[in-house]
Amino acid sequence: MLNTNSSLGHQDNHQTPPKLAAPGAGLPWYHNVMLRYYVGPFVAGKADWNASEQTFHKVNGRILKEIENLSEKQLATKILVPPQLGLEDSSRFWSIAMVLEHLVIVSEAVYRGVTELSNGRVPPVKVDIAKVKPLGSMPVTEAVEEFKLLITDDFKKFLLQVGDRNSQVTLNHPWFGPFRAQQWFWLLGMHHGLHLKQIREIKKHLALLG
Repeated sequence: MLNTNSSLGHQDNHQTPPKLAAPGAGLPWYHNVMLRYYVGPFVAGKADWNASEQTFHKVNGRILKEIENLSEKQLATKILVPPQLGLEDSSRFWSIAMVLEHLVIVSEAVYRGVTELSNGRVPPVKVDIAKVKPLGSMPVTEAVEEFKLLITDDFKKFLLQVGDRNSQVTLNHPWFGPFRAQQWFWLLGMHHGLHLKQIREIKKHLALLG
């Protein structure tokens, strides 16, 4: 774990922002092909609900472990991470607090979507990747607490509202295509796992600044 008393130098939120693609610009074409024609139908499409739930809890436990000893400054420091599968270019220059804020925004929307789909209703929304980016204005302590609430009490309340897990009603995902409730539920753990990797990359660079 990082030493919460270590200096982060001057390379924090005052550094010059890197030139990155605009939010919602999407992924490289070969990533899109793999997600839409393999991961969506053959991984998400065949995922077991209980296994997806276990993955969600396991990944979130790891996220909590990664952030537990970090100072507010470390949580708030933006770090440019290398490109990674499933991560838009515009999302590579975030702080850990921004990652947590993003997970809250996306997961709350997925909770609502799965609830609607599992009860036979098509959510009256169009999923827009650009609109779920963090603003970075949420206080660090609030981002942490909101994330903890999201994966505990909010998750339990969400499960109580789920209807038919095998509902065939779909909502389109910009990258994967039409997704059923069960596929969107799988996406929760996968999405958190993607950003767990990002958090670990951020911490590597924070350690170098110390």
